[in-house]
Amino acid sequence: MSVVKQVSDVIFFIILGIIISCIFDVFRALRKIRKKNSIYVVMIQDIIFFVITTIISVIYMITILDDDIRFYMFLAMFLGLGLSRKFISKYLIKFYSIIFLTIKSFIKFLCAPLELVSCIICKLMKKIIKKCCKLFSLMINLKCKLLSVWAKRNNLRRRRGLKFYEKSRYERKKNGKKEKKIS
Repeated sequence: MSVVKQVSDVIFFIILGIIISCIFDVFRALRKIRKKNSIYVVMIQDIIFFVITTIISVIYMITILDDDIRFYMFLAMFLGLGLSRKFISKYLIKFYSIIFLTIKSFIKFLCAPLELVSCIICKLMKKIIKKCCKLFSLMINLKCKLLSVWAKRNNLRRRRGLKFYEKSRYERKKNGKKEKKIS
């Protein structure tokens, strides 16, 4: 292996380290936008980062090295990571944060009419349900009152020895009709 090939491989792996650092900065910016991240979200983001980084690294090694893996390649990759974290990372995080916040505000802008319509529908449904519940409770109360009145009348009739279809004296007086006395 020639010295020129080895130097070019080192440069390529420094570039790979910078690419991996840029991908990591994407996830850092996502975490920075959202103030409170749950443990599970961070875990899923770490797994996604690991998978993406592994795939890129393996493909890069296969295409660049031709089955010649050297220790200095990994040192060059970590050197690229360190350089990127030291000099580029803070600017990339700001850039990614601006992009993500712009995308987030654009999506909110697009979803605002849908949110307004859903809010109106929810308020209408609450009013309809409230009125239906009031009507339902009024119907139940009316039915209960009718049943209690009916039960009281039947109890009075039973006490007097009248049949269900005969009217009591009170009902006859109330109606203003004078009927024959039942003996």
